[in-house]
Amino acid sequence: MYLASGGANDNVASGIKCDSQYMNGNWQAPDYSSWNGGTRGYRQQFGCLGCPANTASACGLKTHYVDSGYAGSYDTDNGNRKPTWEKKGYGPDDTVTDWSM
Repeated sequence: MYLASGGANDNVASGIKCDSQYMNGNWQAPDYSSWNGGTRGYRQQFGCLGCPANTASACGLKTHYVDSGYAGSYDTDNGNRKPTWEKKGYGPDDTVTDWSM
């Protein structure tokens, strides 16, 4: 028992985490509702879109990774687990001007 639980903790400690400085592992769906011509920030409009851990309804690091038994294959996304808008250098509250996420 001790080794199995230690192995999982070691994987988490080795870098299986959300890499976004804005999302911090808190999954957010894109908001495609009408916004009546106002302005919108990237986090509001696109949420976690483009992140390798993004699923249809949650952060995969909190669901799939755990369900997988902490599979080592998740290491391939280290440093890249963030929304596309953040990878492009936009902040969460920057007004959306780039619609190609």
